[in-house]
Amino acid sequence: MNAPVFQYKDFMQEDFPIKFEIRTETNYNPFSHGHEFLQICYVLTGVCRHVVEGQQMDLQRGDLFSIPTSTMHCFMPIDKQAFELVQLDFMPSLLEENIKELSKISLSCPLLINLSPRSQIVIERLVEEIKSELDIKDAYHQYAVRADLLKILVMITREVRGWAQQAGSGYEQAIREVIHHMEQHLDKPLTLKEAAARVSVSPNYFSSLFKMVTGVTFSGFLSELRLRKAGELLLQSDLSVGEVMEAVGYLHTGHFFKTFKIKYGVTPYAYKRNHINSGK
Repeated sequence: MNAPVFQYKDFMQEDFPIKFEIRTETNYNPFSHGHEFLQICYVLTGVCRHVVEGQQMDLQRGDLFSIPTSTMHCFMPIDKQAFELVQLDFMPSLLEENIKELSKISLSCPLLINLSPRSQIVIERLVEEIKSELDIKDAYHQYAVRADLLKILVMITREVRGWAQQAGSGYEQAIREVIHHMEQHLDKPLTLKEAAARVSVSPNYFSSLFKMVTGVTFSGFLSELRLRKAGELLLQSDLSVGEVMEAVGYLHTGHFFKTFKIKYGVTPYAYKRNHINSGK
């Protein structure tokens, strides 16, 4: 039996052919398939497995992959582990004629890259904006979505062109290792001086390197990691708010509540309560 090739008219509006979806360990298509539209996916959290034309790849947070038209693929959880993946489907006709060429350059063959920390932050903001525009459908939302999609394509093209050069940078790799340590030890305090010692450079030099690689300050990046993890734990675990605060390295309740509300718009208690009341 031949694998199905999905048609865009079955999923999208003909005059505005784009679709945004979140895939998880309980919401995915495990069967090999293709589609006549282009697809960009980005792993927000967790790990998952992607099979493209029979070749298997394990993906993690920060991985972005694209699937050209009619390429057979599927993805699935790894040992029932949780994951969250943004899936953005669109037809090249969504873009202006002089921009379509950009999607051909960046998405002409199956692509997998682990985005730099700086690009991860930008991509996540862009996909959040696209989702919001598609959900609210305010006046001229089509233009806003096209603009954000164009930014994503530009970023992918730049990543593809610069990835080989960046991979050769020893300091880039060192910063990535520090970030990995941060992600694995969010419950432990980590100062700028301690992080710099891991790379064997001065705190001031490390601070400059970190911002050059990620686009944000060390403290800002660490705060973002902790708040994202706090949001995940509040929704996906039975931990109390106090336990979540400790699990992500906050020592003072007032500071945790203040920074959490700045990011999410509500207190941790309200965030967890709203999720329970919504039945999600």
